[in-house]
Amino acid sequence: MALIDQIADQCGLFISDLKAQDNYSVIAEVLTQIDPDSFPVTDWNHFITYLFEKDVAFTTAKQARQTCLEQLRSEE
Repeated sequence: MALIDQIADQCGLFISDLKAQDNYSVIAEVLTQIDPDSFPVTDWNHFITYLFEKDVAFTTAKQARQTCLEQLRSEE
């Protein structure tokens, strides 16, 4: 299962609903429970690019998750 699918599933959302800012707090909560290294950095980059509609190219999964959490929390 890809990261984006797991997050949507754990949030109880459709993938298309992940982009709604109203869902950012629940997404952040789910992300804190996911070991960043359980998914390749390419999955993290894809998820972040989809969620925020901007291209990213992180080199580590840990860095990607941390930046994603910061972004989600700043836009809540």
